[in-house]
Amino acid sequence: MRKVVVIVCLLAAALLAPATASAHPERTTFYPDYTLGKLPDAGRGGKALYVCNQPGKPLRKAIKRSWKGKGPKRTKERKKLLRLAKKCRFRDIQAAVDAAQSGYRIRIFPGTYTEEPSRAIPLNEGKCPRSDPAFWENTNDGHGEDGKVPTYRFHIECKNSRNLIQITGDSLTDDDRICDHQCGMTIEGLGRLARHVTVVGDRFKRDVIRADRADGIIIRNLTTEQASFNGIDVVETNGFLLRKLVSRYNQNYGILTFTSDNGLYDNVEAYGNGDSGVYPGSGPEGHCARYGIEIRNARSYGNVLGLSGTAGNGTWTHDSHFYGNAAGLINDSFVPGHPGMPQDCSKWTNNEIHANNINPFELDNQKYCGATPFEKRPRERLCPQFQVPVGSGIAGYGINANTIENNRIYDNWRQGIGLFWVPATIRGENDPAKQQDTSNGNRVLNNQFGIQPGGEVQRNGVDIYWDEQGRGNCWQGNQGARDGGITSDPATLPDCSSGGSTGGVSNQKLAFQVPCATWDPRENPDPPGCDWFQTPPRPDER
Repeated sequence: MRKVVVIVCLLAAALLAPATASAHPERTTFYPDYTLGKLPDAGRGGKALYVCNQPGKPLRKAIKRSWKGKGPKRTKERKKLLRLAKKCRFRDIQAAVDAAQSGYRIRIFPGTYTEEPSRAIPLNEGKCPRSDPAFWENTNDGHGEDGKVPTYRFHIECKNSRNLIQITGDSLTDDDRICDHQCGMTIEGLGRLARHVTVVGDRFKRDVIRADRADGIIIRNLTTEQASFNGIDVVETNGFLLRKLVSRYNQNYGILTFTSDNGLYDNVEAYGNGDSGVYPGSGPEGHCARYGIEIRNARSYGNVLGLSGTAGNGTWTHDSHFYGNAAGLINDSFVPGHPGMPQDCSKWTNNEIHANNINPFELDNQKYCGATPFEKRPRERLCPQFQVPVGSGIAGYGINANTIENNRIYDNWRQGIGLFWVPATIRGENDPAKQQDTSNGNRVLNNQFGIQPGGEVQRNGVDIYWDEQGRGNCWQGNQGARDGGITSDPATLPDCSSGGSTGGVSNQKLAFQVPCATWDPRENPDPPGCDWFQTPPRPDER
């Protein structure tokens, strides 16, 4: 009976949840055939087009500043770029993209790029009206803009109306959703650091860089900032490499991929984003046979979420650092409109996840954010776009067959890892047979809780919090700060040698989370009965 009450409560919460808390709004997308794609070769060549926004002496100074210092490598690169400067023919990156063909490289000299021709195009240009279904499709769940999102055709025919820079590889002459032109392109900064080539959004356009059906894309060694949604957005793309990137101060996401496959995030940094720094949403449908996206050497901090992914499937995140966010990592199966649910088959190994206790949900901050449009805020102001339980290292809401192994998780004041069931009704699946199809088969193995790398004890609020739902969930080999033992709720957790959990246990744990689903940054910033947005006390002070 209690479980029925929980389901009813969750349904009510889902109906009340506002469009502003609906994660990533995107058109109807489809997974590419992964057998037809591959991870791009980082060392490939191709005809080069050069972009510089300050010719002559200012350009030479920018090159010297970027590569200043002694040493043969810096001296060699400095001299090479000074020679290549004579080949610069473009002042704007989009102009070079427009002139490029498949296999071309767009090489960008050090500088700050504002893309003035793209900025001059109005957001949601009028020749692609929202009333025309060729350009806007209904979402049927309230997210997007007035319940609609732009189609692929919109991005072709109203180019740069929503994106400062866009690479759209599929033509409108066929329906195969496969890249036909501008495939296998490379966009790369030529600075010593990613920050030496910075592309600045106008705070109105949704994406700074959008790669849409742009199979084989490489984007590397540059910085994006101040998009009204995503710094970098890769959609329906078969084969991508995102390397040595910084994405900061975007209203929602830093670096995002969606229904894309055969990809690698490598050495990326994200901070100051109002939702997630890194977001592999609607990840590859490998169903544990393969991992179609790899994330390594990532550093994500100062965001609402370090990493998240609704239907974040088939992704391997390792050797990365998520710290100083409101929450470190969250994967889920509860936001409508995302292919690939219920989430399954990702793994997180050898990551450091700590000190995720910042609180952008303080009421004074939410009041300011609600009253101040994005374009009028200081770029450093962090305004939350999605609700999270402040003080969480990892949280899984309705995830399946994931592996969390050999991570170091400490100083998260609410919980190190939380695992929760989510009924299928929340994602729009009302079949009674599917209501128990989440929170099954997750394995938490050999993690170190509550101790930083130097050996100092920095406890989590509780190392493991589990709502006791689902089958086949298990914990084994984990170590904690207290005589090697972890802290958990419940006190005893099923181990993997026994086969893990055997099914749901009637309790109210998930019901306590329900009021938080009604959060709205303007209408309901502090839902009664929800404690997610209160900074938990430091564990050593309890």
